[in-house]
Amino acid sequence: MTVKISAQLTRDRKEFNGLDRLHDELVEQPRGVRYAVVAYEVKRVTDEVAEGVEIPTIRLSHIEPVDGVHADRVRDILAERYKDRTGKSLDGDPTLFDSVVPAGEDGERQVPEASAEEILAERDERKAAGLPAFSDGDGAA
Repeated sequence: MTVKISAQLTRDRKEFNGLDRLHDELVEQPRGVRYAVVAYEVKRVTDEVAEGVEIPTIRLSHIEPVDGVHADRVRDILAERYKDRTGKSLDGDPTLFDSVVPAGEDGERQVPEASAEEILAERDERKAAGLPAFSDGDGAA
C-alpha cells in the first residue's frame, strides 16, 4: 500500500511551520537526524482504477521541532511505534552526527567513536581535497 505525503506549508499556513525558526541552523548544520511533532490530515484520496487501489495523500498541517528532553521523548515514541508496527527495533549505536547523544554518568554529552564507515568517508574527503588521508589533528600527517 502507498500513502503519499504533501508537506508544503503555504504562506497562509506559515504560522504552523515551526521549522522556519531553525532556518539558519539547518543551513549551517545540515547533517544529523532531528525530531519534530507533526499533525497531518488527508488532503485527497485518488482512485487508481488500473491497479484497483485507492491512494491517500496526506498533508502535513503543523510541524514543531523539538530538542533536548523533548527530542528524547519523541525518539522513544517513534521507536516504540515502529517496533509495534514492524516488530523491529530502531536501537543502534548513535553516530557522530546524531543530534541527540545520550549523556554519560557525569551528565556530559558523550561523542561516540567514529564507525569504520565514517573513518573511510573522512579519508576519502581528505584525499579529494588533496590532504593527507589521515591526520593526528595538529595539521601533521
